[in-house]
Amino acid sequence: MSLQAPKDMQRERASASFNIEALSHFWMGGKEKFERRRKALEFIEKDAELVVQAPRNILEFGREEMREYAMGQINRIVRLGREINDREFLEDISRAVILYSESFALRIGVHEALFRNVVQMLGNKQQQEEWIENVNEFKIIGCFAMTELGHSSALRDIETTATFDVETDEFIIHSPNITSTKWWIGMAGQTATHTVVIAQTLIHGKNVGLNWFIVQLRDTVTGKVVPGVQAGDVGSKVGHQGVDNGWIQFNQKRVPRTNMLAKWVSMDRSGAFQPAPNPAVMYATLIPERFSLVTITLTLVTQALTIATRYGVVRRQGSKNQQIMDYQSHYVKLLPAISFMYMVQNSFKTLDDQFAILTAGGEMDPIVYLNHMGDMHSISASLKGLSGAYATEILEICRRSCGGHAYSAYNALGNLISDFGVMTTGGGDNVVLLQQAARYLLYRLSQKLEFDEYPELKYQSATHYIARAKELLQVDKWSVNVIADATKDFALIEEALHVILLNSIQQALNDGATHNDLLLESVRVAELHCAAFLFSVNARQFASVPGSDVDPSVQRIMRQMTALWGLHILRVYGDQGYMEGFLSPKQMKDIEKEYLELCKSMRYQVIGLTDGFGLPDFVLKAPIAKYDGNIYQAYFETLLQAPASTGVAPYHAKLIKPLTERFESK
Repeated sequence: MSLQAPKDMQRERASASFNIEALSHFWMGGKEKFERRRKALEFIEKDAELVVQAPRNILEFGREEMREYAMGQINRIVRLGREINDREFLEDISRAVILYSESFALRIGVHEALFRNVVQMLGNKQQQEEWIENVNEFKIIGCFAMTELGHSSALRDIETTATFDVETDEFIIHSPNITSTKWWIGMAGQTATHTVVIAQTLIHGKNVGLNWFIVQLRDTVTGKVVPGVQAGDVGSKVGHQGVDNGWIQFNQKRVPRTNMLAKWVSMDRSGAFQPAPNPAVMYATLIPERFSLVTITLTLVTQALTIATRYGVVRRQGSKNQQIMDYQSHYVKLLPAISFMYMVQNSFKTLDDQFAILTAGGEMDPIVYLNHMGDMHSISASLKGLSGAYATEILEICRRSCGGHAYSAYNALGNLISDFGVMTTGGGDNVVLLQQAARYLLYRLSQKLEFDEYPELKYQSATHYIARAKELLQVDKWSVNVIADATKDFALIEEALHVILLNSIQQALNDGATHNDLLLESVRVAELHCAAFLFSVNARQFASVPGSDVDPSVQRIMRQMTALWGLHILRVYGDQGYMEGFLSPKQMKDIEKEYLELCKSMRYQVIGLTDGFGLPDFVLKAPIAKYDGNIYQAYFETLLQAPASTGVAPYHAKLIKPLTERFESK
């Protein structure tokens, strides 16, 4: 079997009906970006400060060792910044390390994507000039203090206060009770010198709402917490052992008035306060945070899928000693998941373009931003919710697909699952986010049906189907008789999804039940909304082949995956359409049949599709996912390199020998 495995892998790779390298270029957003990442990955692979070198194994690291190594990676990146003049290459190196190390990804993300983004998006010009250069050069290290021990998604209930002292021209940051302790704050446990704190702002005895403040936590030389601050580590976690999540308490900590971020608010020496045009702009940074968490989800899940598919094509089992990937129960679980990854990745360009319209490179027009914020919040919230829910399922599918070998820490799946777990609640509880997205959908449909109102936006909204609500709600039956026709004409699937969606939203409106009674229903509505958005983006791009700059073979496989994703949505959420009478029993059966047939037709594409993710062996870390298919030899060699894998147990003399030395051979 060990000799057969590489042959199986080679044959599977050769079976791809598309140009695998061209698919990798597409995944990365073009050949140039692909080559840049390849070069960066080659650079970091042999750098012992960025990638753990054999015989050491990063999957064996304990909490303290992982903490030190992750901080060492950041330190190395900063030093490289002084040595490498090519800023673009340095960013590529950082992104490559993000692929390799989830702990590095979160640590660097807290400093740059959260702390720096808050200052850039919410700070005025003077504040940016004062802080951003220090942030970029890591002269200070930042964190993001929003979540509290007693409050997370409900921001309005945050208890930390910032009280203005008019005599000293300072704000007094204070944690009034135990539940106001800032909690789970990445980098706060051991590292951060500064933080941005969101707090209830009290001026002349009046609460003027939530605002952000820059507060120093630790001395930049000694690392000790400064007076007025208590901070510590939250200790061992299920995953992300390399991230020093911490807690922070403020005890009458004074900061200058100018430390209140003031791009959208203003306040003079006397305490005269001008609020933001809309309180919602103070949460502007939460949208890119959600997108970044979806990106991390893609990073983790694509690794798991690559491991599972490579193992699945070389592992042979059963009376015919066939590849386990040949079993329908195996490939039908994995192919829709792979397709989902491509749907999300390809939709990000659309979302990036849309968010760029809102932010205008940091020079946000408040009117434009407010007009689009509800829409962007809705899609970012539902995307994090849907991707988190499905990713949780996919990761478990991948673990089970690898049988007992997935239980070995050396094969990385356990670590991926542990590290991913926080994504379902961190950065906003996914269920709460889906409910928020659903409320926006209910509001939009009610405005359309009651007042014929639908906003004019600078891009095509994910809710564009609501503009046609009155027309689509008149469609009582799906006109498709042969489901295969819908996999060729994506407009047919898109119409079905939008009709089902609109009927589901309208039913929620008509039920007139309390908000709490509709929570479970609203989660499904928001998931379907996001799933339909992903389908629509890809369907528009691949509805017609001619004229595209994408490789023709890549276009064909993307069309197949788009079709599979569309059928997957109908299969999972079609019950609502069935209950409404929009889908007939025969159509439901035919959807299932076509779904299984399409999966079967794509069975021999699995290796090419996961190769398209472009993940080298050292990033995957799993010997059962070796690119060349020689998994058993690699697995055994990994174990032989492990500490104390052979020889006499260190506790033998104390605990084993006293028992076994009594044995007398006859």
